[in-house]
Amino acid sequence: MFLGFLSSFFVEGSENTPPPYTWNLLWTGYYYNSVRSLEGEDISADELLHGGTFYNRFNFSLNLPGPDLSLRFLATDKRLLPFEEDDNRAGFNPAFGIYHRGSGSRFLFGVQSEYGLPARINNVWVRSVPYMESRSPSSRDLKNEPSANDRSQSYLYLAPPGNARLTAFFSVALDDEQNTAFGSGFGFAGSNGEFRLEGYYTRKTLYPRTISTWFSSQPPLPERDFRIYALGFTYNSASFGFASDWAYSETFAWGRGLYGNFALRLGNRPWRFSLSGDAASSRFVDRSGGNAGSGFRIAARTERFWPRSGLLRIQGTMRSPALDEGFNRGNLSVYYRPSAPTAAERRSETFPVRFNRASISLNRDARDPAKTSDVLDAMAAYTLGPLSGSFSLNLRGQNNLSELDENSGLPLFQTVFFDDFESLKLSGELSFKPGIFDVRTRLGHTFRAEKDPIWDLSLNISVLPGRWGRFGLRVASTDFPERWNYTLSWRYNK
Repeated sequence: MFLGFLSSFFVEGSENTPPPYTWNLLWTGYYYNSVRSLEGEDISADELLHGGTFYNRFNFSLNLPGPDLSLRFLATDKRLLPFEEDDNRAGFNPAFGIYHRGSGSRFLFGVQSEYGLPARINNVWVRSVPYMESRSPSSRDLKNEPSANDRSQSYLYLAPPGNARLTAFFSVALDDEQNTAFGSGFGFAGSNGEFRLEGYYTRKTLYPRTISTWFSSQPPLPERDFRIYALGFTYNSASFGFASDWAYSETFAWGRGLYGNFALRLGNRPWRFSLSGDAASSRFVDRSGGNAGSGFRIAARTERFWPRSGLLRIQGTMRSPALDEGFNRGNLSVYYRPSAPTAAERRSETFPVRFNRASISLNRDARDPAKTSDVLDAMAAYTLGPLSGSFSLNLRGQNNLSELDENSGLPLFQTVFFDDFESLKLSGELSFKPGIFDVRTRLGHTFRAEKDPIWDLSLNISVLPGRWGRFGLRVASTDFPERWNYTLSWRYNK
């Protein structure tokens, strides 16, 4: 009887039943050093092999088909090279997870990666504008990349068994300081589209904040209570999508703040138009407890898709310090990638050069109108038989827009040519992959205003003995052989 009960945990089920266990091991790291070779002096081995980071990850999953569970054991580690006993920047993070495959329910303990609504209201101005394509459902999983600053948390996610039309979940998280966070939501999928509504709440005590200078834009604050409430809505169908998030924060001795975003999608393929934006008040504090500050962004994107990965994308973003102020930062970019040739087209090619992709972008930062910074980037990539090459351009300059009204908005298309030239960098890259080797070389030249030009040279040689590994050496210099740097990297993944 006991053997029958035990065998039910490991008995093979349908074709989709996972194997009894899976595991993988990752060793990856790099040495990096900058070397100066003076005339008549030799370079010591300590100078060549000093500085670097070693990453290690072990992952083991035990699958129990009977109760439809998976047990996962994960350990990540980060060390500086060469190894030191008292390394305060090293981090070893063990983790454990229990997963129910049928419902997606899970219990996690360890360092975690976060998705969905809680992630979108965290570090809002560091994250890109939240288009529809970036709005995944709220969830967490164990973090695969090690970090010395991460802390372990406990997380419980509960959902009913899989239902093709109706879904729901409830989650609770507990960090290492006993602060709790709650999430909940439900969704409905029908023939006309998918609807999802999610909520989130957390409360914690923030550390006191001091200032290091007499003149600081943010005042010192005592230890204070903080709470944030958030609500997210998403509707998605084949030809239309709309989503919006709202977050309200309350912070003792600082105040209340509001953050909101939206995303709109029209069409899918071959044409798709996307519009997105977000805004925050001056007293808004995001989920991490950091003062996000006021701001407003609006972004638009138009895409045209062709078979075999062909794509044309035109997008732009504008940003201002607040809703009632003019735009003072923006960018506009165009990217084009033709469809990959079919096998018949490859065989019938007579001209050895094939165009792969191209892009051009213009960025403007006019927060200081008297020193408006403009950057123009352009790139084109080609294939010449077994060789692949790309050519790029980076042009930087300044314009003086101080005579314009500060509230007149960002003149993104005005004064395209720079008043004051700063630099122009032209570079080309060539790559060749004979067998298990990958050889890349890059040569660049930078013209600078009132300064000597700079030559930029690099050589990258990698060996790929199989899917499980990669070993590489990169040497780069702007003043070879007097000054150069190298990076020795490796990756083993089993």
